[in-house]
Amino acid sequence: MALSLLSMIATGSAGAVAELTLDPKLKYWVLLPISIVMVLTGILRQYIMDLIAPSPKGVPRVKLTESQWIYKAQALLGNGSQLSEEAFQAKKEFLTETLADAKYLVKMNTEGDVANPLSDPNFSESMFSMAKGNLANFIPQTIIMWWVNHFFAGFVLMKLPFPLTPRFKEMLQSGVMTADLDVRWVSSISWYFISVLGLNPVYNLILSTNANGDFGVQQPPVMGGAPGEPQPEAVMKSLANDLTIAQHESCFDSIEERVLAKYT
Repeated sequence: MALSLLSMIATGSAGAVAELTLDPKLKYWVLLPISIVMVLTGILRQYIMDLIAPSPKGVPRVKLTESQWIYKAQALLGNGSQLSEEAFQAKKEFLTETLADAKYLVKMNTEGDVANPLSDPNFSESMFSMAKGNLANFIPQTIIMWWVNHFFAGFVLMKLPFPLTPRFKEMLQSGVMTADLDVRWVSSISWYFISVLGLNPVYNLILSTNANGDFGVQQPPVMGGAPGEPQPEAVMKSLANDLTIAQHESCFDSIEERVLAKYT
């Protein structure tokens, strides 16, 4: 039993709770191996997920053009005050005419009923990718849990520096069935579970990539992709109406008076 590595020191009175003195070698032969294996396994799992992930599918150019014209109108409505009166009116007239005529609207085939998602080949591919991802997470964790439970069962590794309620005893002292042990002591199996739940920030720091593996580069979303999203045709007509009644208020109006009033 690994608890034989611990020496019991009496605190003074007969009814007082006993304290433990840990062998310093525990952190080298138990704590560090578990932590290093957990970190390396998480990094390896991330690379495996990137390898088995389906290749991203491109968006047609006409669909991107459609979305870009919608974003141009939204940007003019939101930031039109940064333009002069002449520039705002010119952009307003051009965008209103373009969106009202639906010049860049992608014509979709709407004949028939809504397609069954189960018959979509992309649906089966996404389900298969999800199953592969679950296996890539489940198999390494099962192997590491067996390894920790087989070689390091019963070890007490550390004592937390802050007090805890007795409800944490079962979570932190798994594999160490000692009723009078302070709840702040952490066993090896509990350290494994804590590492599983708390190492995601470490992975993000080491890998420095987001879930898509594109180092923070994000593409603008394409409208109308989901059934609940507004359709581009309705969005274009709504933006055309908003641009028609939009009034220009330049941020440069009376700027001299405002600057003088602020700094004098």
